[in-house]
Amino acid sequence: MTPNTPTATDIFSALSGDWHLVRDLGDVGQFVGDVTFHAADPDIPNILRYREEGFLTRPDGQTFDGYREYDFVLHENPSAIELLFRDPLSFGNRYVMLKFGEDANDGLCARDIHPCGEDFYHHCMIWKGSDHFETKIKITGPKKDHLLHSVYRRA
Repeated sequence: MTPNTPTATDIFSALSGDWHLVRDLGDVGQFVGDVTFHAADPDIPNILRYREEGFLTRPDGQTFDGYREYDFVLHENPSAIELLFRDPLSFGNRYVMLKFGEDANDGLCARDIHPCGEDFYHHCMIWKGSDHFETKIKITGPKKDHLLHSVYRRA
């Protein structure tokens, strides 16, 4: 990494606030909504609550509302951002641990793999700057085989 390359701490600090989200779900459709990152607890500065809310539009035109929540936890040593589930079935369990440092063609990348039964979620977060980041999640396995591409832009 070069001296001007953002660290996990820099990225974590820049996440706070409101974002617009567009997620391409391939054959399933598209999810469009809003995301908020806010302090989960004012007394614990290293945890941001992530909440997305929006609408899934299927190729047949049907729409469904939905939401998802995670906790983003900043770790100092090693420098990383851990994502924890907030849904009732997996509450508090790790989804991925993102260690930034890999250069992508157009940003800084962090990767991790989450096993889910016999399927695997290959998560890549690409930091493009304080107003734009993306995630690409390739899901592979006997039950799933598709790519989720999410684009986040500062509101």
